[in-house]
Amino acid sequence: MKLLLAAILYAMFFWVVTWRRPWLALASIFALAPFQNDLSMGGPIRFSIAEVNLLLTLPIFLAERRPARLGPLAFPVIAYLFFCLFSSALHWRDTALVSLVQIAVYLVAAVAVFRSLPLQITEYRAALSTLIAVCCLLAVIVLVKQSGYVLGLHKNGSGSSLACGLIVCAELWFGERDTIRKQRLLAALVLIAAGLFFTLSRGAWITAATGLIVILLLHRRFLLLLRATFVLAALVAVCWGRLPAEARNYATAFDRDHYNIQARFESIDYALYEFRKSPLTGVGVGLRKEYDATNIFLLTLAETGVPGLLAFAAIHIAFLRMAYRSRRYLPRSSPEATLVALGTALVIGKIMHGAVDLYWGRGDLMITWAAAGMAIRACAVGRRRAKRPAPPRRTPALVS
Repeated sequence: MKLLLAAILYAMFFWVVTWRRPWLALASIFALAPFQNDLSMGGPIRFSIAEVNLLLTLPIFLAERRPARLGPLAFPVIAYLFFCLFSSALHWRDTALVSLVQIAVYLVAAVAVFRSLPLQITEYRAALSTLIAVCCLLAVIVLVKQSGYVLGLHKNGSGSSLACGLIVCAELWFGERDTIRKQRLLAALVLIAAGLFFTLSRGAWITAATGLIVILLLHRRFLLLLRATFVLAALVAVCWGRLPAEARNYATAFDRDHYNIQARFESIDYALYEFRKSPLTGVGVGLRKEYDATNIFLLTLAETGVPGLLAFAAIHIAFLRMAYRSRRYLPRSSPEATLVALGTALVIGKIMHGAVDLYWGRGDLMITWAAAGMAIRACAVGRRRAKRPAPPRRTPALVS
């Protein structure tokens, strides 16, 4: 009873704050995403504090009659959900409902809330800055313990969140013009990178490396990419010297004699085995909960068949196509271009991570698709600004 009363009071407080200050709601979702701890108290559907805040934000759209838009992702997301429902109807699993809710939370709710809730583009700044602060705190704890298993988090969970924080910090550093804030972002970048290294999450390393490369390529800073490689190599060398021998062996082990590598090969074989049962319709959403699904492409094939994989790929293609087209109307130094670059780096980094590790997980997935919502809003603002007619030039009056 006390827990129920506390939940009601929290919801009411959250709605009042969100109604008056929407940017606080965005910050509470985005910045608390790294805390992936389960709050369901043993319920059928597990949820974290960020997911709770996200779902509590949805009634605001109904109360204010705001349209919840997905932008160019609307059609491919609807298509993917259709194939998920169709496959699940043919092959229902006990874990199907949980997985369908998971898909809706990230691909629909997170994108729609971050696309439609803020009144101004500047309201995203608080969410991004708060995430960096949280990741700095998480990195300090990881460095002190020299382990990614902190605050009840798995090393892959803390590592993936730090990887997202590193990408966000790097993009903000590129877009910052104030010297003092730029130095602070650089210090945070080094701290988060060191913490990420000590998590020993190789999937998170792939996310961070991919995201940083995407950011540098988008900014066309090829010389800086080369310099950053040397700086990161020096930082890795310093951190490597502080690792115990057992951790070093784990970080460099990629042969099938090690359990985690063998488990990935077994998961590939299992996904292909399930896919061959029903290549067109799949075997139903929820399969991801029944084995260690460390390859998002094979998992999607197994769950929803070839049509489902094509729809899932179409979501990413639609987003990247939007980001590519935005170059025509968004100046590279604008805040909107920063948000688009950030969303692009996180989406690509996450899909690369999903090729070798779990894709449908808390923390980094919330950050990724929330950032995608920010990017969609930024593109919409940029398009409206580009279509707005320029003010007429005044002709100097002639003096007689």
